[in-house]
Amino acid sequence: MKSTGLFVAAICCFIAFPLSAYEPGREFSAEAVVNTREGRNRMQVTFIINRYTSVEELQNLAGILENGGQFGLLSTLKGRRDGQLRMGAINSPIALVVVEEQGRDYRYLFLTPRRIQVDEEMLGKESLDYPFGIAEFEVDRFGRGEGRLHVAAALRIDAAGHVEVDDYDGADGTIERIKQIR
Repeated sequence: MKSTGLFVAAICCFIAFPLSAYEPGREFSAEAVVNTREGRNRMQVTFIINRYTSVEELQNLAGILENGGQFGLLSTLKGRRDGQLRMGAINSPIALVVVEEQGRDYRYLFLTPRRIQVDEEMLGKESLDYPFGIAEFEVDRFGRGEGRLHVAAALRIDAAGHVEVDDYDGADGTIERIKQIR
């Protein structure tokens, strides 16, 4: 009888602790589905996280964004490598990794500087005001989820450090079949 009570107590602890002890992941594999002029393309991607951005850092970045705009923020983040995005043989640096706990789930936001084409600079198109590439997704406590891919986006950060994405045209792509690797 004594061992049955211990077994029940152990099972209760096992069920209770994973929910509260769950920590955000460090590496995810997924499939990116991107809308292009030629149609829809699918490719395998991997998100690798070196470090998370703290709320204090986000609050400082909010001040930079307020005073210097999107390009002030882009300038500040230049050279920063909080992670990397692997697409086939191509590795791109991720300048900012934001994770927000949402109940039992986590919302991830990965920001990378977007390469601006020369014709955009010469013509002065409004897409210049959207200098970032952003991937955002939510995963459950099992590390599975889906999200959106913003090829050209701007960022907003409120005083509490909450990050919001402003997409240039709203038609970029999705991130599907997300699986936490570690």
